[in-house]
Amino acid sequence: MDKVFHIRAFCSPNGTFREVELDLPATDYELLDAMEQLQPENGKRPYLEFHAVEEYGYLDKRIQETDLFRLNALAKRLVELEGQGMAVFEGLVCMDLQKGEKAIPISSLIDYAYSGDCCHVVEDIVTDEELGRFLVENGFIPEAEDLSDEALKLLDYTRIGKEHREAEGSAFTGFGYVERHSELPRVYETMDFRSCKPPYTVLLNIGPFPNVTTPGSRPKPIPVQLPASGEELQDVLTQLGKANWTGAMAAILDCPVPSMNKRLFLEDDIPRVVEWAKALRALDETGSLPKYKALLNAENCEDLSKAVSLIDELDQYTFCPEYSSVSEVAEGQLHLILGEREAGMILPHLDLNGYGKDLIQYLGGAVTPYGFLEKRDNAPTISEENQPQRGGMEMM
Repeated sequence: MDKVFHIRAFCSPNGTFREVELDLPATDYELLDAMEQLQPENGKRPYLEFHAVEEYGYLDKRIQETDLFRLNALAKRLVELEGQGMAVFEGLVCMDLQKGEKAIPISSLIDYAYSGDCCHVVEDIVTDEELGRFLVENGFIPEAEDLSDEALKLLDYTRIGKEHREAEGSAFTGFGYVERHSELPRVYETMDFRSCKPPYTVLLNIGPFPNVTTPGSRPKPIPVQLPASGEELQDVLTQLGKANWTGAMAAILDCPVPSMNKRLFLEDDIPRVVEWAKALRALDETGSLPKYKALLNAENCEDLSKAVSLIDELDQYTFCPEYSSVSEVAEGQLHLILGEREAGMILPHLDLNGYGKDLIQYLGGAVTPYGFLEKRDNAPTISEENQPQRGGMEMM
């Protein structure tokens, strides 16, 4: 299971409407990219709508309002859980619901996700009768230890199980019976949910081609943080037992351009990825990264070679991050031409969407999730017909 939640995030910075869809858990840069598109006002959280995958469907409409980073922290932990941990998490949620709770704080859910050692789990016990029989047969009911087989047949196992379950405040889950036996850890209180840039610009996994002559042979990839020094890259080659990148492949795990995540690059493309990482860091340091991502989006670019070449064209465009829709471009232009007073009088009577489309076509620009991109004089016009070209192969 790779994903836990699918979310839609909304906000209205300065009266505009912005929306982002995202699967959680997301990478660090995917979260930062989402916030970059949403541009929430200081101190305001985007409004979230989210649905859980089938395994965690019982969480739908059960989580008290939270922010994107806390929900992502929960999702990251949930994808790490296996049988025991998943059973305990579901059991603790069910225990809260049995108490009449309609929604559970994200702080409690995060603690529950780290509480796998705090509960007993008995698989395949899903009814009070089965629980009662289990308790009697395993010596948990002292009064029943010396009863004959004939007397045991007369016991009300359903009542025994129900009374024990209610006394312990325990629960049945899809995995079986869950009963808490110790205090839960307070993990939430120690976690840092601030949005921070990762220590890398591009995070790669590099490894040799799988050995097709040995079925099931999957060499462990080496994580590499880019930009990296020549010595660090040489050390990777040494670990691979290679003199160069021939026979090697790399997958982007995380980078500031989420559309490039999970893409696979082979041999000759690896040095290009290394150089691209350096360029991305330089763009970030000058504050030009949002503009670059807007250009990639406008050109529908997923090809690495083209992505690199577009960096040299960035100065040919003007970027307006405050415009996120066609009508906003039209409104901004009218305010510029007419002034605030006259524009305010005429705006309610205009087809801003139609005017905006014609204006954008005339300007040779494009509205992207990051803002409006407009070509300068003699710059190439952004075409609506641009199609993505794949550089590398999509990882399945």
